Amino acid sequence: MSWLLPSALGLAAAAIVATIALHFIARSRPVAEPLPTARFVPRRPVQARMRSVALSDLPLLLLRAAALAAIGTAVAGPMFTSHGRVARVFVVDRSRAVANMEEVRDSVRRLAARTDALVEFDSLAMRAQSIAALDSTRTSSARGSLSAAIAAGIRTAVLASANADSVQLVLVSPLAREEMDDATTRLRATWPGRIRIVSVRAASPDTVTPRVDVGTNGQDAVVAGLSLMGAASPGGSVRLIRDRASASDSAWARERGHVLLHWPATDSGAHWPRRETIDAIGGVTAGGATLVSRFPRPWLLTGRAVAYWSDGEPAAAEHSVGDGCIRDVAVLVDDASDLTLRAPFQRFARPLLAPCGGTRDVAAVAPGTRAFLAGAGPLTAALTLRDRTAESSSWAPWLFALAALLLIGELALRRAEGRAA
Repeated sequence: MSWLLPSALGLAAAAIVATIALHFIARSRPVAEPLPTARFVPRRPVQARMRSVALSDLPLLLLRAAALAAIGTAVAGPMFTSHGRVARVFVVDRSRAVANMEEVRDSVRRLAARTDALVEFDSLAMRAQSIAALDSTRTSSARGSLSAAIAAGIRTAVLASANADSVQLVLVSPLAREEMDDATTRLRATWPGRIRIVSVRAASPDTVTPRVDVGTNGQDAVVAGLSLMGAASPGGSVRLIRDRASASDSAWARERGHVLLHWPATDSGAHWPRRETIDAIGGVTAGGATLVSRFPRPWLLTGRAVAYWSDGEPAAAEHSVGDGCIRDVAVLVDDASDLTLRAPFQRFARPLLAPCGGTRDVAAVAPGTRAFLAGAGPLTAALTLRDRTAESSSWAPWLFALAALLLIGELALRRAEGRAA
């Protein structure tokens, strides 16, 4: 059992002690005795009183003390929880850093109970309805975010703490370096206890250039550059579209691991929002590689920026669709130019051919970082997570009602004693 406002118990105890002390100060009428010289006493009511130190009116004292105790206990707010119950929240990685989702499911099944809470995460984190929801989970093509995972896990733990004595976070993840960001350590520091880390195998790193299916685009400048760098290959995981994308192209992009590279050859090859005034710019960069030329800029792009114009505006942007993505490239290349046949173009093109979310860095975090994420010490006490100001005791109304009945009884007893006197 716990209390919402324990100080109320001390105030109630002080009030009861004061009530008992007042009952020791009793006033009584002196005993009448015959006095021979009473004929000389003026005829008026006798008002004399005598003081004595003795406990008086015990029934009244008991009623008053009980009423004060009931009021103090109600204000203190008794809270009853299941003794020793540990609420567990499983925070499960489903990002592209995970090698095998079945391994993740097996790890959770060995540890979880049906009543445990589940949070799944990639670039976003979402609470699932139950642990059973993990059976239908598949890995996504998005980059994982441990910051989003920890934040969602803490929110879920706060909700789970209402009916538990302790709360445990269980993080099931390969803990890849690409999943860390500047906010991860700060968010981890807000969790007061340790986190149990269950490691699973990470996916294979990106060590080869993805294959690009150039389809029937012919031998234009971009296709020639991709062929020269050895990336063009039928049936690849990247599909190059040099005109408007069709419905079948969009459906293909929804498959896991597919990248639809929408790189129009002309300014009529896309439906993107157009600039009010078409301008030109002298350079574009992607992944640290820069192309210098005079490029027209007819469009405005939105989405996760993959390449940038020299003034910082997005020159290529990525949108997630299903388990894949569409990558829009607004860099118009002159077919008469030899720009795509040079080494800078190959370096520029590699980030555009990377898997959804960019090149994967699935190497494990440093041992010191892992130890910090895990933490040390006991399980987190549920009381430290609750918003005490938002809680209320279900016993408080009954205790106030009991106090009201006791005070009514005290009033009735005083009136009865007054009539008897």
